[in-house]
Parts: sequence; structure tokens; C-alpha cells
Amino acid sequence: MRIFGKGTRPQDDWSVMSTVVRAESNLRAQKEITPARRAGLLYRPADIPFLNSLDDQLREILSSGSSATKTSYRLEEDEHDTRWVVLEDANFQDLVSSTYTVGNAMAHNGAADRRIAAVFEFYRTAVSGDAGEWSSGSNGYWIYRYDRQKFYPFVPEDGRDRNRPAEMQISQMMRQAGISVEKALEEWRPIWGIPF
Repeated sequence: MRIFGKGTRPQDDWSVMSTVVRAESNLRAQKEITPARRAGLLYRPADIPFLNSLDDQLREILSSGSSATKTSYRLEEDEHDTRWVVLEDANFQDLVSSTYTVGNAMAHNGAADRRIAAVFEFYRTAVSGDAGEWSSGSNGYWIYRYDRQKFYPFVPEDGRDRNRPAEMQISQMMRQAGISVEKALEEWRPIWGIPF
């Protein structure tokens, strides 16, 4: 897996990431996409105190204080020498908020440039009429790249293929729902081996 390059950072991550929260009801109303209860934050490991004690840090961040949620988490390593914080919460707004909080905590503790992407899972719901290029019940992902501060869809198919027509269809839905979508298609980088 190639690691994404650095880009400009014109705004804070929450102002972009929160667009999926505001768009959720619109997407549900369309009855085409249903956000799932899982998300993850992909990062490159480094010898940074915060990352070295990440499990303890996350326990404190996610379960204490006035902003505590019922978000559960687990840490995963992958075959690309990167790591995941996998989050789960039945409340989508809390899931997005917790994902942002974890990334923000990394940024404020010396690991901002170690964050690669936040990934949110979603499903194709029952479709009336033409199903297009994406079958009902299939899953896909909204990927938020920290270096570009934009989202894009990723629909893996059969191991190492991706469903580009479905991604184009989903990106249109995302834009119509108010999600900030990456315009440069060459920046829609696949992330293989997402652990959820």
C-alpha cells in the first residue's frame, strides 16, 4: 500500500468529517445507503509516547468525561506495516465523533503526520427500480484522507478489484447529501485489507 502524500490543510478535520453526520438522514431517506456501526482510523506506527501507550490513551479518551460515548474499540495490525483503531457504535453520530476524537488526540500528541485515513463502512440498502452497478446488501467505505481533508468512496470487489462504476454512483449521492468529496479521481486511493 502506498502512503498518501502531504497536502495543504485549509480547515480543521471536524468541519469536513462532520459532513457525513449531517448527511446521514438524507442518505437514509434516499433508501440507497445505510451507514454501518463500524469505522476505523488507519495510521503509521512510530516511536511516539502517545502511540506507544495507545490502548491506555483510548480507554481514557473514549470512556471518561462529559463527551464519553458507548463506542468500543480494538487495535489491529495489518500486512502493510500500518495499524488500525477499529471503532464500533450503534449511534452513527457518536461513531463519527469518536473517530474524530481519536484522530484529534493523535494530532495533539505528536502523531498528526502518522494518521493516514478515517474509514466509515456503509451498505447498499434495498433498491427500488434499477440497482445500477452496485447490488443490494454490498458494503463499501467512505474514506477520509487526512492529508487532503476530503472523502471518497471505495467499493472493494472480489479481493483485489474495485467497483469503479459503483464508486462514481456513490460519489454523486455523497455530493448531493452534502459530503465533501475529493474531486481528483487519481486521489481515490484503495485501502486493501480493511479489518471490518
